[in-house]
Amino acid sequence: MSSESTECKNLRTLINELRAVLDSIHTGIIAVDINGKITFINENGKKFMGCGEEVIGRDVNELIPLSKIKDVLHSAKPQYGVKMQIGDKTVLTNRTPIIINGQITGAVGSFTDITDLELVSHQLHSVQELYSELSALIDSSADGLVITDGKGFIIRMNKAYRLMLGIPLEENFTEQPVTELVTKGYLSELVTSKVLQTLNSATMIQEINGREILFTGTPVFNTNGKIVRVIANIRDLTELNSLRRNLHKFSQEMDSYRSELSRLKIKALEDGFIFNSPEIRKVVELSIRVARVDTNVLITGESGVGKEIITRMIRESSKRSTGPFIKINCGALSPSLIESELFGYEEGAFTGASKKGKPGIFELALNGTLFLDEVGELPLDLQVKLLRVIQEKEITRLGGTQSIPVDVRLITATNRNLEQMVKEGTFRQDLFYRLNVVNIYVPPLRERVTDIPMLVEYFIRKFSKKYNLNRKISPCLMQAFTEHDWPGNIRELENTIERMVILSSDEWIDSSLFNGSKERAVSNPPPLCHLKDALAETERKMILQAYHLTKSTRKAASMLGINQSTVVRKLKFYEKESR
Repeated sequence: MSSESTECKNLRTLINELRAVLDSIHTGIIAVDINGKITFINENGKKFMGCGEEVIGRDVNELIPLSKIKDVLHSAKPQYGVKMQIGDKTVLTNRTPIIINGQITGAVGSFTDITDLELVSHQLHSVQELYSELSALIDSSADGLVITDGKGFIIRMNKAYRLMLGIPLEENFTEQPVTELVTKGYLSELVTSKVLQTLNSATMIQEINGREILFTGTPVFNTNGKIVRVIANIRDLTELNSLRRNLHKFSQEMDSYRSELSRLKIKALEDGFIFNSPEIRKVVELSIRVARVDTNVLITGESGVGKEIITRMIRESSKRSTGPFIKINCGALSPSLIESELFGYEEGAFTGASKKGKPGIFELALNGTLFLDEVGELPLDLQVKLLRVIQEKEITRLGGTQSIPVDVRLITATNRNLEQMVKEGTFRQDLFYRLNVVNIYVPPLRERVTDIPMLVEYFIRKFSKKYNLNRKISPCLMQAFTEHDWPGNIRELENTIERMVILSSDEWIDSSLFNGSKERAVSNPPPLCHLKDALAETERKMILQAYHLTKSTRKAASMLGINQSTVVRKLKFYEKESR
């Protein structure tokens, strides 16, 4: 009995010592029997679970719902390094079956708190991601970069730096002194060395492989003011200098454009194309821009607005200015004649044809400009042939079989609504799109009233000189001209002035000769009204009309060529006068 009692005491002592050992380790330990009932849990296990001794005998899944320790009982295979969540903690678990005499009698699980380790791991992962992003940023930079430590040893060099200096990718300079770049002939001097010597940023320019390279060095200091890094940046200035030269060239071209615009404005004045309105100024500027490119242009607007002058302006400003300029009015010829005029004909093509044949205007306009006026009058069968010429750049004479290549700049004009004609089926849609690559709309005279006084004065001088007369116009008659609709536009105005200059019996143009739709009965100025009053009335109507059209005192002043303050002052005066 004494011997058994001693053995029991020894066994209990051993068990207690084992428990003490298991309770002292940092790892949580839990044991279960063959049915998954808890038979043991150490102190750290209890702390993990937040439980007491009463857990003994309970099903392990009640305490740890996500536990897979029962899987070990069924499979008899241990599980190592399994990560799981217990409460707010992340633990790493090992699960091992307990085998006695070849039989599974239970299982033991151990779990270690790795929450702090996981946090460090996440932080390390974030640092690695940041490093990867920084590496990608450095390598993707179009600027060359080389980074050295505070003693001038290379830490990093990106691809752009290698490419600019011609350094092979397989040549490794990491942890070598930056001076090796000079030793091996890649550079003649180092911006990094200047930074290390002066402890300040530095710049220099070197020519490398025929390219101008800008070097910039920047020091990086630690909290103690000691230099720990030098970042050398290099940039290829070759493209930038090329852009600068192109910009200078563009500036010169703009000066040339402005000079050409001034020249063409003078030419327009010589041709009688007088304008003061912003509407026509935009038309002129667009025409000059379009002239620089060899594309088809469609000029639209009412009869008599000056479409042919716009055409000549485009031609004068184009690269074909020295080539032929041929105009044909599609509405002035019969369909049978216009086809032979456009495409020419071979000998015996039709009755009355010349024995030698005749070239068409497309051939005659070779390397020049062809102006088809009133293109909307072309019959449908000729529209098809014109479309073929535009697409294939060749014509076939009437009665002929040989294709003849043609190279002409085509400008067309019409006073008809081609879009409406397309809807009605009287004008081909595909031809319309071919002709209407660039559309220039010339507004009628009634939409640019400020041009009328300048045109009137011009035509009076022109016809007075032509017929050796001295003619003047009264303010009242000028006002009547500005109020007239001029359905025939500039052509009607010119013919009206010529007729009145010729038929007037003295120097003042006889206003009774003008039969304008808005005319009021007026006679010659001396007996009719005082000149000062007439001028004041004309000024009032023009200012009010300009303001009504633009809804802006600034725009009205620009349209009339006077100061904005004058327009504001006059409008206030007229407002008081009308009360």
